[in-house]
Amino acid sequence: MKQFWETLCGEWQLGAPTRTPQPVSGGYMHKMYRLDTPCGCYAVKLLNPEVMSRPTALANYRKAEMLECVLEENGLPIVAALCRDGRKMHRIGEQYYYLFPWVPYQVLPETAVTPEHCAVIGGLLAQMHSLPCGEIAIAAQQPQAFTFDWETIAKDIQRECSTSETTLAETLSAHLELLNTAQNAYRRAVEALPPLMGICNADMDAKNVLWQENEPLIIDLECLEIGNPVNDLVQLSLSWSGGASGMIDERCLSAFLAAYRKIHPLPSLDWDAVSGLGFSWLDWLHYNLRRACGRTVDTQEERSLGIRQAQETLEKIRRYAGVQSRTAAQFRQFMHK
Repeated sequence: MKQFWETLCGEWQLGAPTRTPQPVSGGYMHKMYRLDTPCGCYAVKLLNPEVMSRPTALANYRKAEMLECVLEENGLPIVAALCRDGRKMHRIGEQYYYLFPWVPYQVLPETAVTPEHCAVIGGLLAQMHSLPCGEIAIAAQQPQAFTFDWETIAKDIQRECSTSETTLAETLSAHLELLNTAQNAYRRAVEALPPLMGICNADMDAKNVLWQENEPLIIDLECLEIGNPVNDLVQLSLSWSGGASGMIDERCLSAFLAAYRKIHPLPSLDWDAVSGLGFSWLDWLHYNLRRACGRTVDTQEERSLGIRQAQETLEKIRRYAGVQSRTAAQFRQFMHK
């Protein structure tokens, strides 16, 4: 990695690092480092090689960069990637990366999120969805139903993977009815979505928002797209209300929805069906099951992370199944006033 950092600093004319770049905790897909140089302090995001090997990856990142510029132009509070030679994404060898200014804001622990924070984010999301996007040359992406065969996946893990993953396969097999029910609920939710579109960022959860007192800054904007704002609203309102742990705080959810509705009201919806979007965790579960068996990664560290994430995600799905009906009622109450 020493050569990588020397090359990066040389290309950006930052001077030699003043100390060894420090890893920064955060997301589960890419790696982030703090880079100190004579020119200042920066955040460097190293993009996951497996993700970047996908045929659509580069095009998706380019689209997100276009939308990031729209947010910048409209004054939304974001931390935008730095641009050099007309490009935000750069590459050294096989490693793609983004360079950001380091900002002295902090991520909120989930236990520190209050209804006031949720109201701020709900209003900010509504502002994003309200931006005109009809003339942006990016095709809209609508959520698609999942078609995972969970029984076959569990059998494959049991047969092909090592002992540690075998325990995971047994846990998965014990929850097949839950997974199939959740997948059917997600399919019904997708079918119930109205044909709306807007600038969306379903990755704007708590780990991707920095705070200084009550002022937020959005980071990690690589998931920006032209998508369905209802999907965004459901995913993020649940996430900020405790969905990351599977325990929904009704006060936080109410604050988020009320703030959103003031700025960007929605048409009447079948919230009993649409609340099934909360089972989008199924996709993350599937990815981590593949990661746990080494199908998308090379290192034991990544496989261990896949095991942990798969177990935690399965628990989130189980918990959301227990609160879905109550959550749907809350959406009806606050979005139809």
